[in-house]
Amino acid sequence: MITVLILCAVSGVLIAFTYTLGMYLESAGRLDRPTGGGEGFTVVFVVPCLNEERVIGATLRRLIAVSPPDALIVVVDDGSDDGTADLVGGFTDPRVRLLRRVPPDARHGKGEALNHAVRFLLDGGALRHRAADRVLVCLMDADGRLDPESLAMVLPYFADPRVGAAQVGVRIANKAQSTLARLQDMEFVVYTHLFQRTRGRVGCAGLGGNGQFMRLSALLDLGDDPWSRSLTEDLDLGVRLVLAGWRTECVWYATVRQQGLVSLRALVRQRSRWFQGHVQAWRLVPSVVGRASGRVAADLLNVLLSPLLIFIGSFMTMSLLAALAGAALSEPAREQLFRPLPIVSWYVLTFAPAFLAGPLYARVSGDLRWVRGLVYGHLFVLYNLVWLVAGWWGTGRMVIGRRSWLKTDRLTDREAGPAPAGTAPGST
Repeated sequence: MITVLILCAVSGVLIAFTYTLGMYLESAGRLDRPTGGGEGFTVVFVVPCLNEERVIGATLRRLIAVSPPDALIVVVDDGSDDGTADLVGGFTDPRVRLLRRVPPDARHGKGEALNHAVRFLLDGGALRHRAADRVLVCLMDADGRLDPESLAMVLPYFADPRVGAAQVGVRIANKAQSTLARLQDMEFVVYTHLFQRTRGRVGCAGLGGNGQFMRLSALLDLGDDPWSRSLTEDLDLGVRLVLAGWRTECVWYATVRQQGLVSLRALVRQRSRWFQGHVQAWRLVPSVVGRASGRVAADLLNVLLSPLLIFIGSFMTMSLLAALAGAALSEPAREQLFRPLPIVSWYVLTFAPAFLAGPLYARVSGDLRWVRGLVYGHLFVLYNLVWLVAGWWGTGRMVIGRRSWLKTDRLTDREAGPAPAGTAPGST
């Protein structure tokens, strides 16, 4: 039985690596960018907030700077008890609208706050005489900084009436502050350029956090409350849009910047929420099996079932540690384990992804040579052990019935480090 489990685990890892290699080779090809056709859209930026006084002011200044005159910036204050609402209320630009939710209606998750914003857009007259298929809703986190040229890059995608949503690339603004923040930047770059670009080819790119652009008519196609109460409402929404017949695109060369976490505990806490939300999304698996087919079905199932790889990785890691412990107590075992073939096999199985991710990140980041990129590639493999801890943390929360939102604490802009080069003062 143990042998069978080991073979299944190794097979799972090899399949995952083969799939990743295939995505890498496919993403290396040239991707055409749509040009023109982005006129006539009204853009609504929606920023859900809960105790975000540290960052919301700078975020609004950036959005005001990059927004066209007919845009709206809707801030949904979801029951904050700090100075968030006062800061937002102090902005006099007519494009900024503040929606306040108070308990007991507030603090029921990000999805409920976003649904409230959609109801405001439909019932409050803010979009009077504007067709829903010509309105784009852009979801921004309170620490999001949309690069000035990104909006112009996104709009042409929606000239295709089949496109319901588009996701821009996410980068970490304070990547130079710590190795942990740098590895988060690498994580987003690798995810965008290795997976998202290829998923965009078949119209099922994932939606996640900052920088989601959605056609209002596509949202309404999912019902009066398009967002669920899932802890990963963005993942849930993206899958349901694809199942409803919409294409979701990746605008990988457009960028939104956000804060990276500099505390390992905070990172594990955040990823445990992501893991738990992925498991909640398993309820969509029957719909994917029944309504999707071919490459789209395979891709969606791969994303939804990815938590299983975390469990496999956990058991393989524990097996390795047990083998090392046994070798320390047994001279024959040490002789068998510490021979060239087992060591090389372990290194290849463990660090092969570093030779894909490292050079890719060095090329995209622009501030690393390929040798340093390869070093970060090896660190990145170890960094992903965070997911093993987060997976079991999230599992424990599910077992005891906890489904509350684990909010990420922000750094002030000063704590998060200087603005990226070329950014106007006061706009980051």
